[in-house]
Amino acid sequence: MTLTALDFLGFGLPPGSPSLGELLAQGKDNLQAPWLGLTAFFVIAIMLSLLIFIGEAVRDALDPRKTLT
Repeated sequence: MTLTALDFLGFGLPPGSPSLGELLAQGKDNLQAPWLGLTAFFVIAIMLSLLIFIGEAVRDALDPRKTLT
């Protein structure tokens, strides 16, 4: 997410390199093509949701206070 934010602001990877921040910036610059911004938004939303689900699963698997019933 940090790399995406930095790329969106123009401080990340060199111009022309593929990243989600670059795709978001292109979507902001080309409002007549909404699929650019929507694609990046949905990819970021899915990635963050999967990260949350994986974190919850790891926490549940490693929780020492969990009782087996």
